[in-house]
Amino acid sequence: MSALRWVRSVWRSFLFVALLVAAVVDCKIRRPKVGAEGAVWIHGWCRRIVRVLGFRCEVEGRVPRGGAVASNHLSYLDILLYSSVQPFVMVAKTEVRGWPLLGWLTAQAGTVYVQRGGGPKTWPGVNAAMAEAYRSGLPVLFFPEGTTTDGAGVLPFRRGLFHSVLNNGVSLRTAALRYSLENDAVNCGASVGEDVCWWGEMGFTSHIFRLLGLRGLMAQIRFGEEVMQRQDRFVLSETAQTRYITASRMASLCAFGCPSHFSSKASSARAGTAIATSSI
Repeated sequence: MSALRWVRSVWRSFLFVALLVAAVVDCKIRRPKVGAEGAVWIHGWCRRIVRVLGFRCEVEGRVPRGGAVASNHLSYLDILLYSSVQPFVMVAKTEVRGWPLLGWLTAQAGTVYVQRGGGPKTWPGVNAAMAEAYRSGLPVLFFPEGTTTDGAGVLPFRRGLFHSVLNNGVSLRTAALRYSLENDAVNCGASVGEDVCWWGEMGFTSHIFRLLGLRGLMAQIRFGEEVMQRQDRFVLSETAQTRYITASRMASLCAFGCPSHFSSKASSARAGTAIATSSI
């Protein structure tokens, strides 16, 4: 890591922690209700954080206003970026709830926490939590791969949460997310796969410190249309994965202005907006 990138990492780390602390204080003062009101409140703070950290986000397709959204999963950054675009109720692994500050903040937005590998004994609780999330009126975002990847491919979509889509009779749309960076000279050889995507056994603290030192980080989110083939959760999950692959291939063909990292294998922030670009 170059000296300049190290300085950027230190400065942005300070800003990031300061913003998280400010968000906690603001929450204590405003006391938004856990759930939809909390998600709207979190949306405002995510917009501020993304803007202050210098990230850019391009959105294509109609931003969902309700129902369920299934997306690929590349990093802890995904939740921040999605929340900066539109208030969502998120589905996350139970470990997130224990993260300092971040865990408490996600809980305020009514996040549904799912225990990976929890088995049948956890299904009633998850189904009840998902039903409540759908009743909030906000779109519910989940990551059916079940884990993060480096973006070189897409993992098979797990079918569990698709059952809640059918059970509650809500619409389902897919979203394809990718990241890109400015040229290697600016970021000293950093790559999206190693310095933006967070996967495998990567350490959280060292990774986010490297990420905060990057320049020209851009995200592209492409929202697809509603998935209509929904005879059962098997058909629904397979159709959703096919839709994701199509969306990712379309996104990879778009001129993005800088080198991109998006799987060809797998492959405005308001309803009715076809394309919107922002440094929110």
